[in-house]
Parts: sequence; structure tokens; C-alpha cells
Amino acid sequence: MTSKPLLTRIPNHFITTITFDESAGGGATGTAVPVGTVSGRIILVYHSIYCSTSLTGASATIELGTAGDTDAIIGATTATDIDAGDFWQPGPASPAGAGAWDTLQNTNVAANLIITPVTANVTAGVLEVVFFWLPASVAGSLD
Repeated sequence: MTSKPLLTRIPNHFITTITFDESAGGGATGTAVPVGTVSGRIILVYHSIYCSTSLTGASATIELGTAGDTDAIIGATTATDIDAGDFWQPGPASPAGAGAWDTLQNTNVAANLIITPVTANVTAGVLEVVFFWLPASVAGSLD
């Protein structure tokens, strides 16, 4: 039997910055914006997605999920509603103002994490993405 040592039960920390510029992979409609590479299976314990530069793009909406389920983590949100100082989070309060923490807890993931611009290009803006995660398989990791 293969098992993980006790220290792997302490959440790992993943952080990345996403800069939108309406290019393919950078905010163009229908093309995935890479967030993180998942190997095996993981559990997203908590997340914080902070907007440091307001998102722009007339009528643009974005979702957070995987290629197989683009809105699995956060459903369609109007990009221009995500302003500098806001946290982008799931639920009816999305996005939320400064100081908010998310409702995402213990979400199982087995595919790469992506943001998908759905209705129009996201022309500019910056999101700072933080995940606290645990491996859910022997090879589980998020990079």
C-alpha cells in the first residue's frame, strides 16, 4: 500500500498572476487562460482570487474550472464587475469587495485549472490567484 506522510495533509500553497491582454490564452473569447497544472487528483481547500488591476472588455464574462467543465469552480461572471480591490469568488455575491473570503471548500479536481472568457475578449486586467490544496491521490499536485 502506498500512502502519503502526515505532512502532505497540511495544505500546500499555489500562487500565480494572470494578466489579461485579449490574446489567445490571455483573454481571447473561447480560449483557455491557463491557471494551474493538475497532476493526479487534488482537493482545493480554499482559494483567494484578488483583482489588482480592474478587468476590462465590453460584455466579457469569465468562468473558472477545467476544460471539461469550464464553470465548475466559479460560474460566469461579468469581467467588468471585477474591479481592483475585489475578490472574485463563487456564489451570488461574486465578485465581492475587499476583505471577502470565498465559499469554495473541499472541491475535487482532476484536470488543469483554467479561466475561460465566454462572451467577449477580456482586454486588460490582472488577477492574483491563490489556492490552498491537498493531494487526493499519490501523484496529486498543482503546479
